Amino acid sequence: MMDGGDVKPILIGSPSKSEYVCPKDFLLSWDSDVLELVKYKPQNETEMMNNIASTMSIPEETVKELSEVCGKETLLTGKEPKHKVNLYQLNDVPEGVTLECVKHQMDQKQLRRDNINYKLAFQRKVKYSFVDEFIGTFCSSAEPEDVEYRVPTPNVVLTVQVTRCLMMGVVTNKLKERETYLVLGSQKLSELRDKIQCATDAMIPGDYSSYPEVDVSKLQKAGDIYKSSCFFIENVFYNDTRLPDNKDYSKPIIQWAKDHMPDQHMTTDNMQDTSFFDLKIRMGHNYLFLHQGNCEHAVLFTDMRLFNVDDVQDIRQYPIVAVTRVNQRAMCQGCTKMSTKWVVRDSPLIPTDPCFLCAQCFKLLLYTKDGKKVSNFKAHHFCSFYAPR
Repeated sequence: MMDGGDVKPILIGSPSKSEYVCPKDFLLSWDSDVLELVKYKPQNETEMMNNIASTMSIPEETVKELSEVCGKETLLTGKEPKHKVNLYQLNDVPEGVTLECVKHQMDQKQLRRDNINYKLAFQRKVKYSFVDEFIGTFCSSAEPEDVEYRVPTPNVVLTVQVTRCLMMGVVTNKLKERETYLVLGSQKLSELRDKIQCATDAMIPGDYSSYPEVDVSKLQKAGDIYKSSCFFIENVFYNDTRLPDNKDYSKPIIQWAKDHMPDQHMTTDNMQDTSFFDLKIRMGHNYLFLHQGNCEHAVLFTDMRLFNVDDVQDIRQYPIVAVTRVNQRAMCQGCTKMSTKWVVRDSPLIPTDPCFLCAQCFKLLLYTKDGKKVSNFKAHHFCSFYAPR
């Protein structure tokens, strides 16, 4: 990926039908009593019910009855496995359950037990997209020792989902989640941008076939060289202009839009000067994050709620990586055992172009005993993930 390359917008999925919502208006829509209550954590269940009864001006007996009739305990039969993980390994339909989804799940499990070929084909497809193949991040909600690091209240917590890289100019309905973040309404867009992780930022630009022994840790990554980026939200480009040599990605796109979409009016702003309170968004709508010239990610706002006492109180922790998906290991095409370390191009000795090789296969196949290249090829360092910042 090269910074400053030709960029054109892509359209993802069908237009969302959800209504526009402003996080600041959402915050102001709550009564002052509610904003005050979310600051305090009830000591026990009785106190919590008393608070509900007082806020809603209803008898405490009514709240207690609602808790007994509509509480989460009513969803349990008492025969559930003690450990939640065993719920996913249920082999028999619980008594009294007539849900069609459960019936089909049992049929699928039986089919996999009876047909080993079907089972293997099924496992290959779901191995890296299973419901439990993610890592959740949980931080302490204890208040920081220094008052200046406390989250300003009242506030709003937004859940932002960022997908994996999209193919340039390709319209697709299959968007794979990469990470989900929790951000505060008072934070700037640039704070989310600094937290987004992508393998293209960790790439080491350049051909290193003539210098295979160079220490990778001393080489500059693409994310350290090309820092330009922008968000595209509701026809506004929020550019990262914190560094003087950052490129304005919106210029060629707006010019392209004037020629091909004259009815669309697009404007620009700085992401470091814009907070999430300033946005007007649609929940579940696909927006765009663009960096490294042509690396595109879909950005979705999936939830918005009031900041409360159970949330992380230290503002330095935000944006919080709430969920990150497990990466698939790239295998060497030579030994099919070790992980990929090199990407090789333009060599007559490789089976595919590009070819992914581990460090050992790379040297044995493409270099002599004296360390000289056996053909004229190009080799780039491979990176499968980006280390947390």
